[in-house]
Amino acid sequence: MEEEQIQGFFKTTPEPLQSAAEEKTESKFRRVAKFLMLIGSDRAAEILGRLPPDQIEAISGEIASIRSIGTEESRAVLEEFSSLLSSPYQILGACTGGIETARRVLYAAFGPEKGEELLVRAVPEAKPNPFDFLEDFSGDQLALLFREESPAAAALVFSRLPPKQSAQALSRITGDKKVQILKRIAKQAAVSPEVLEQVAGALREKAKKISEITGKGNEANFNGMEALAAILKSSDMRFGDKILNKLEIEDPELGKTLKDKVHTIVDLLDAPDLPIQKKLAGMNDRDIILLLKARTGYEDTADFREKILSNLSQGKREEILEEEGIVGAVPRRDVEQAAAEFLAWFRQERENGGIVMMNDTDLVI
Repeated sequence: MEEEQIQGFFKTTPEPLQSAAEEKTESKFRRVAKFLMLIGSDRAAEILGRLPPDQIEAISGEIASIRSIGTEESRAVLEEFSSLLSSPYQILGACTGGIETARRVLYAAFGPEKGEELLVRAVPEAKPNPFDFLEDFSGDQLALLFREESPAAAALVFSRLPPKQSAQALSRITGDKKVQILKRIAKQAAVSPEVLEQVAGALREKAKKISEITGKGNEANFNGMEALAAILKSSDMRFGDKILNKLEIEDPELGKTLKDKVHTIVDLLDAPDLPIQKKLAGMNDRDIILLLKARTGYEDTADFREKILSNLSQGKREEILEEEGIVGAVPRRDVEQAAAEFLAWFRQERENGGIVMMNDTDLVI
C-alpha cells in the first residue's frame, strides 16, 4: 500500500454497513480492524505503524473485541477495501480476533515493548495478571495458601483470578474470614500496579512450596518431612487427607510415616475437654475401652489414658476401669478401628471449628 493511500486511509474507508445480524451499524474503526485482521499481521503492521496514536488505540481495541469473522463477511470486507489493495486477497475460511491477535499485530508494527504498551492502553484487561502463577491452583491449594493471609490480601488476589477458581477457594474458607473477603472484594477500589506486584512477589515463594508439596508429579521423598507435616497439620483436614492418601498410594512407607506425623490420636492431648466429654458420653463402653488401648506401649500412654478418663464422669470412669480388667486383651484391628473412628470425628470437629486446639496459631486471646 502506497504512502498516500495510508495517509488517506480513513478518508477512503467505506461508510459503515449495517450488519445483517445486528441493528447497530459498525464504526469505521471496527471495519478497518476487520480489514487488518484479514490481510495478515505483517501487512497490517505496515499500515498500523503509520497511523496516528488515537487511531491505533481505537483499532487495537476493536481487534481485541472481535471474536471471529466468517468466510462470507471476510469476502465482503475485502471487497469494501478493494480500492486500497495493490494485490487481491483470497480468504479461505473464518478469521479469529481477540487480544492475542491485537498483540501480534502491534508487536509486528512496534516491537514487543511498545506494542504491549499500546495494547494495554487500548485494552486495559490485556495487562498481564501479576497473579497468573496461581491460575493452575485448585480451590484447596488456594485455601491453604491464604490460610494465614489477611482477608485484604485474599480479596486482592481472588478478584483477579478466574471467577470459578475464586469461588472454589472461597467455598473452602469458613467462618467470618469468608464474609470479610467477600465484603472487601465488593468494596475494592483501584489498586496501583506496584502494590499488586508487591503482593504477587510475597506470595510467589509460598505458592511455589505449596505447589511442590501438593502438585502433580511431586517428588515427595524429601528432607523437609517436618516442614511438610507442619503445613498439612495446619491445612484443611480434607485437603490434608487427600494429599496423604495420594502419597500413601505412590509411596506407602512415606505416606504412613507422614500420616503418623500429621494426624495422630495423641493430638487429643492438646484439645479442649468439653467436646471430648460430649463425644465420650455418646460412646458405648467397649469403644471407650478400645480407645484407651490405642496408645498402649508409647511414652505418652499415661497422659493419653488420663485425658480420656478425666473426661468421664466419676461413675462412668469406675465402670470403664472395671470392665477393662474383665475384657483383657483385644484384637489389634478392633483397637485401630476404634481409634480411626474417633480420629475421624476429631478431624471433622477441627474442620468445622467445633474443636480449637490449644496450640493453634490463629487462636486470639
